[in-house]
Amino acid sequence: MEMTVEQTLLVMLALGAGAFVQSLIGFGLAIVAAPIVMMIEPTLVPSAVTMVTLCLASINTWQYRRQISLKGLGWAFIGRIPGTFVAGVMLIYLSLNVLEIAMGVAVLFAVVASVFKFSVEPNNKNMFWAGFTAAVMGTTTSIGGPPMALVLQKMDVAMMRANLAGYFVFSCVISLVVLAMTGYFNLWHVKVSLMSLPIVFVSSWVAFRIAPHIRAEWVRYGLLVLCSFAGITTLIRGISA
Repeated sequence: MEMTVEQTLLVMLALGAGAFVQSLIGFGLAIVAAPIVMMIEPTLVPSAVTMVTLCLASINTWQYRRQISLKGLGWAFIGRIPGTFVAGVMLIYLSLNVLEIAMGVAVLFAVVASVFKFSVEPNNKNMFWAGFTAAVMGTTTSIGGPPMALVLQKMDVAMMRANLAGYFVFSCVISLVVLAMTGYFNLWHVKVSLMSLPIVFVSSWVAFRIAPHIRAEWVRYGLLVLCSFAGITTLIRGISA
């Protein structure tokens, strides 16, 4: 599998733009980049996008290391494990469009509930199911941020970024293992991901410098917009497939 120079540059720019958004808000790399990358080279989604997300999340975790709370993420980690293996089974037995329709509807429902002030507290139960749902979405479509972001949205902005980054490190590793086991991740994905990392890291650094000047309500509005966009595009892809 090979891409032209133009296609490679477009993929790198898309991942760089996604990295900027994720470093600023806490998630969003896959939401921004995956639809563009899918149009250029569908086989890069979800594997290459997931690997880049892993590298970016590792950087973000270090940047916000003082705000991270592993205790609060514990139940999300637990939910992530069965969710990932459920997603692996789904990839084998269910069509991708069925998964996308279900995930799109679920995300949009969560956004509507958030807009109408339905409180989703980050307690053990909700963190478990957020981790489980994020695992299914992330492994099948590479877009796994919305469930966790919606549960964590009432946190301090820096803490939310830190906890999302910590969760993504753990979750992406598991997703890549399952993708490799099911034949969806190989050395070509690694090559494309590594080529994209310079622009991804530069974008993350710029966002980190800007982040202290961004107001908390802007981050929440951006979070809801990104979740809505993720739900709509995932739903449309599933219906039109």
